[in-house]
Amino acid sequence: MPDFDPLIPEDVRSHWTYEDREFTPWLADEIESEGSSNLEDALGIDLEIIEREKSVGKYKVDIFARVVDDGRNVVIENQLGSSDHDHLGKAIAYAAGLDADIIVWVAPEFNDEHRDAIQWLNTNSREGVDLFAIKLEVWRIGESAPAVRLNPVEKPSEWKDKAKRSRGELSERDERREEFWTAFRDEIEEVSTPLSPRKPQPRHYYSNPIGVGGFHIAFYIDEDAGELGVELIISDDAGAYRELKDQAGKIEDTLGDMGEVYWGELRETRAGNMRSELGVKREADIEERDAWEEYFEWMLEVGSQFHDFFPQRLRELSS
Repeated sequence: MPDFDPLIPEDVRSHWTYEDREFTPWLADEIESEGSSNLEDALGIDLEIIEREKSVGKYKVDIFARVVDDGRNVVIENQLGSSDHDHLGKAIAYAAGLDADIIVWVAPEFNDEHRDAIQWLNTNSREGVDLFAIKLEVWRIGESAPAVRLNPVEKPSEWKDKAKRSRGELSERDERREEFWTAFRDEIEEVSTPLSPRKPQPRHYYSNPIGVGGFHIAFYIDEDAGELGVELIISDDAGAYRELKDQAGKIEDTLGDMGEVYWGELRETRAGNMRSELGVKREADIEERDAWEEYFEWMLEVGSQFHDFFPQRLRELSS
């Protein structure tokens, strides 16, 4: 019979004494580090930090961030003690002051009334406004190093979001896209893959981190062209795009077995950034549901290939 060591919980204050000087900087550094952070995985979204300790009236929000995928503003409120009314009220005030659509409240313990409040707000808020209660845990197995777990104890429900929509609010195409990405997300959760499960949306693309800041993967569908593709998105680095283009022969030799390799042109976004991409595409018709498993298998294979091929090269770029 196997012999297992027990999981031993530890007091979070034995690792962080001060929330503002120790825990919040640690959490912000983890979000900004390469790879997907514990918090991003717990939320199912990828974040970029806009400002730490951002002033909102006479108070300061611990972390003000933005969703990489869709630009929604996020406020993150941290505490090292049991949840209280003060932190809940501040989080809501910060969201109002910063026009945030997502509130993330991190604490080692949530009282029932605060879990109920988050659940009620998620149920009664419009679609796109999401609140998360994230339990901060530290565990050890035997004499191992401690491990952090950020456990969502309350979060928005996907089916409730859909139930809030008015009949006909989404087109048949968008409904099919959302169903396609939901099934793909479920596939990611069930298999061994470097891809990260992210919340599906009714749109033509599904984003994923690649572990290097300023770059991410986007899976996309183009029904009009009958295409399915995987792209490396270069958010704001024209130099990086040009250096990769200089390596086009090697890249196309490596990825060519996956499908047709293409290079997007550099273009300026509405925010004034220079965006570009390179990708692989194939023929596909997502109206043919019997083909979805084949598409998912291809997407998982290409996504894994991107993770194997690009991160080290991106870190070595001079720009």
